[in-house]
This record gives sequence, structure tokens and C-alpha cells, in this order.
Amino acid sequence: MSDEVNNAAPATNGQITEVLILSLRSVAHETIKNLVLAGIGRLIVMDDGAVTEEDLGSGFLFREEDGAVGKNVSSSNGDYQLTDQRTEAALAQIQSLNPLVSLTAEPTLAPFVGSDGAPGDRAQMAEYLKREGVDVVVACDFARPQLEAINAAVRDADSMFFAAGSYGFYGYIFADLGAKYENVASALIKLQTNYVPLSQALDRSKWQDVETPAGKGGSPFRGLSKANTRQARPDLHIALQSLWDYEAKHGLPSSSAAAVEIQATAEQMLKDLGVNKRTMRSVDEVIITHLAEHATHFFPPTLAILGGLLAQDVLRALSRKDNPITNLLVLDSMGGAASVARWGMDEAVIKKN
Repeated sequence: MSDEVNNAAPATNGQITEVLILSLRSVAHETIKNLVLAGIGRLIVMDDGAVTEEDLGSGFLFREEDGAVGKNVSSSNGDYQLTDQRTEAALAQIQSLNPLVSLTAEPTLAPFVGSDGAPGDRAQMAEYLKREGVDVVVACDFARPQLEAINAAVRDADSMFFAAGSYGFYGYIFADLGAKYENVASALIKLQTNYVPLSQALDRSKWQDVETPAGKGGSPFRGLSKANTRQARPDLHIALQSLWDYEAKHGLPSSSAAAVEIQATAEQMLKDLGVNKRTMRSVDEVIITHLAEHATHFFPPTLAILGGLLAQDVLRALSRKDNPITNLLVLDSMGGAASVARWGMDEAVIKKN
């Protein structure tokens, strides 16, 4: 059963907009705060998990002083019962930020993710999004197979898709805003950007083909000068995708023992992508070791920065008045660096307004 607080607030473009947040862990906290304070029309939050001690340190939604773990709440018949559902514990905190925002909290991830963690049925996901009128789906801290399945359904529903996650000091944001996303560049010019789904963005089949441009699936780093390679930070993108490779085989790592395999994958990717060897001969072992040891850990500064960037980009996508991420951002919070690269997508096309 869902909890709803029905109000209505205009978003930044003057229209009632609806955003669905999948998972209330880590990066979702700061994202929700910024979206609600900005005054989106309706926010739907979905999570099937219980509040843990770890959740208490990952953001403002769950507070120890409120007894979020094992919190007493009133049931519909006036009795009191114990609950530790994230959605139940977070509801009041979210609503307090902006009472004008309509809020729906669903203590489940269905139909998007099953109780066993398997991706949901594509048709059922798309039907839910169409029925609820969801404009943007934000999926936080899911594995790649789940993200790819959700992304496909979001495309079927003609909604926009963001994915984000954090791994210790590092994190990422991926955006797929549809095949013909348009935004205003000036009073006379519109830009049309053809985004691609995550499965296509991460397709490696053409990485080694020196004739294939980045917009058609080739390497976004091949042929860059030393200065441009240094600025592009391919090591961050390679480290992230190497971690995803490891996760697909073994689950997320929690010790330095995984670093050897992740490093080997990263070095092969570095070669396949044709990264300028004069600038980057190998992927920094410090990054790889940190990911191996801390991929399952939440680092509050990373969450704050990443969540703020994510919320800003969701609002930017909804307003269509600025240029959203195209299409993968990787963050290094300790190094104070972020890198955005286009994976499998072309530059925007200029159109007359």
C-alpha cells in the first residue's frame, strides 16, 4: 500500500512534472532534497528495503534521533506498529522540505525490480510509467542488468532516464533523454540530441575499430592530444566500467583481493579504447584499489556532490533550457574532478526555433 500526500506545485518550466525515484539509498537523498526544494509537481519514491544503521549516515532522510530503525508509526485503525521501511521513515522528512509537492511513497520496487533482484517485466514497467504520467525516472544504486532493463522500459514509455550510483570516493551519472531530445540554445536556435540507451552506450564491439567515430560506438578517447586526454580523464571511465565487469561476474567487491582482476580488465580497456599512451600508460592502481575495497561504502561528500549534480541535471532536462549531461559523468570526489564523455552518441544537431 502506498502513502500519498496530494498537493500540486509547478516545476521550473511551468508544467506539472512527475519524477520517479527508484531506491532511497545513498545518492537519492541529496537528489530528492534538491528536486523537492525546486518545486517539482509530484515525486514518487519506491524502495522495498528496511532502514539499516548504514542508512543513517548516508543522508538526511533517516535520522537516528527519530528512531528510523524500528520506528513507531500509526496504522490505519489507530493502533501502533513497528516499521522499518525506508519509504515510511522518509515520508515526513521529504514532505517537510516543501508541502506543496505531491508525494507518493511505495514500499516496493515492483514492477521495476523483483524481490529476488531480477529485472521486472518490460511491458509492465512501461505500463506503470504511462499510467502514472512519469516524466523522469531516476534509478539509484542498481546493477547494470537492472538499469538496462529499466532504461528500455522508460524508452517504451517515452520518459527520460537517469541512473546514478556511488562507490566510495567515486560515482557516476548516466542520462538517456530519448532519441530526439530538444532543448533551447537561444531565442532562435534549438538543439536536438539523439541519446542512446545504456546497453548501446556501453557496447564495446567497435571500441578497437579505428575507423568508427565515437558517435557510432567507437572510442571517445582515441586520437585525443596529450592535453585533451589529460582533461578527459579516461581513467575514471575505465575504472568504473571495469568495476561493473567485476560486479557482473562476482558482485560488488569488498576487499583489495579483487583489485588484480579489476586492474587487468582496466588495462585491456585502456588498450581497446586507444587512449594516448604518452599521457596514460596505465590506469592508476590507487583508483582501482579504492574501488575494490570501498565499492559498497557510502562516503557522504561523494553523495552530496553527486546528488546535487544529478538533481540539477534532472531539472535541466525538464526545463529544456540548458544542456544536460551527454551522456556519462564520472566523479572523483577526493580528487575534486569530474569527467563527462559521450558514449555511442553523436553531437547535437542545430535546429531553427
